[in-house]
Amino acid sequence: MSTLLTVQEMLMAEFDLKIDQVAPGSKLAELGIDSLATLEFLFKLEEKFALDLNSDPTPVETVGDIAAEVDRMLSLKVAETS
Repeated sequence: MSTLLTVQEMLMAEFDLKIDQVAPGSKLAELGIDSLATLEFLFKLEEKFALDLNSDPTPVETVGDIAAEVDRMLSLKVAETS
């Protein structure tokens, strides 16, 4: 399963959203997801992917930004273990 799909599914479950609402370009603020809710969601992603997303914080504004940040951190994690 792709990172984007996982993020989308988690957003739908967490915030009672539909698939058409969580397109990669969908802005979190426009979905009613404020900065605190975004931070809490990122903590859930940390648990899901065993990452530390806050060690190098990157601003996220869209659904696609979240997936890209998870992918970036996963790449760093793989590079560190290689």
